[in-house]
Amino acid sequence: MFLSTNKLKTLRNENGWSQEVLAKVSGLSVRTIQRIEADGKASAESTLAIASVFNLSPKALQATSNEIEVSWTREMIMKNLIALIIISSAIAMLIYLGAGTHLYLDAASALYIVLFVYAATIITYGTEGFFKSITSLKYLFTDEIVGGSQAKYLAALYQSQVTYLYGGAFLGLLIGAIAILGNIDTYENFVFLRASAVNLIVLFYAALLSEAIIRPLSIKFKTCDIKQ
Repeated sequence: MFLSTNKLKTLRNENGWSQEVLAKVSGLSVRTIQRIEADGKASAESTLAIASVFNLSPKALQATSNEIEVSWTREMIMKNLIALIIISSAIAMLIYLGAGTHLYLDAASALYIVLFVYAATIITYGTEGFFKSITSLKYLFTDEIVGGSQAKYLAALYQSQVTYLYGGAFLGLLIGAIAILGNIDTYENFVFLRASAVNLIVLFYAALLSEAIIRPLSIKFKTCDIKQ
């Protein structure tokens, strides 16, 4: 089960106990106490031992429905990091094989899509919601999450950002298409094709951010409690 690491640390500090003291009075090892305070995972026996020390029920130490409790392990972090590297490498390989990387670099398109998502998120979820979407990117590197209402909130937030990304890209494509078609008489065939290709870059950035980062996070938070 998952214990609230915040509750455990608060209770220990309120009693003026170090991890070593808590380990001694609970009959557990210092390493066990350190691990539980780090990732919240505890066996039923360890939970009962700690709860009895503080004269609480084991349920009182568990993470509440509002908290996000995560198990961080080096193996899990490395596994998810390698997966992200594989995705990035696959995309980079396709870009390299398809054309020169310079064709995919457009600062104006990147800035536009980022600012669009930033503004839309703040309008919908407020400044705090936007900063939560940034700080919660760390959850890409773990699989074991107990989230409750906070996880549901982040799932909805990230799903909204997927919509904003593609919505912003669609608007960018429309504006670009109108600009290109409105000046078609002034273009040579090569220039027309080049302008059309550049117009697709905003959609490329939107898809890259959405499918490689934002949507996986949304699904992870949406299903985290189902997997427990």
